[in-house]
Amino acid sequence: MKKIVIIFLFLALIIMANGCNEASDTNVLYFGEDEEWFATYTISKVRSSYFDSLYIQYINDRTASVKEQTTKAKNIGKIEYELTIGNLSIKSSYPQSLKGVGNFHVASETNAELVNTNFPDEITLEISWQDKKENIVLHKQD
Repeated sequence: MKKIVIIFLFLALIIMANGCNEASDTNVLYFGEDEEWFATYTISKVRSSYFDSLYIQYINDRTASVKEQTTKAKNIGKIEYELTIGNLSIKSSYPQSLKGVGNFHVASETNAELVNTNFPDEITLEISWQDKKENIVLHKQD
């Protein structure tokens, strides 16, 4: 009887571990930062679609008041971005304004049958503003 219980517990652990792996395949998170920006890119499978979301945040003096942070973010002006994932490139169609304390967010939905699920360990985000450009490497999170 003791052997049956041990075998049952072992099988239960294997099933739970496989369930956790499946969940991580349907939710992917990337994060990266540099001196002036940080960004996250998420990909989530929901039913028959993949939803992706890019969040860009200007990092300025976080000890300043919200009003000062908002004013500084407005002085950045409009930004453009290009996210490179392997051979795929996602970029802004036109310059985008930052919101609130200096953030920008964009999201989209794609049919799951059209998505290549071989997500690389690193992707690159290029942000352009005024006459400046910065490249941020976003790393896949575990």
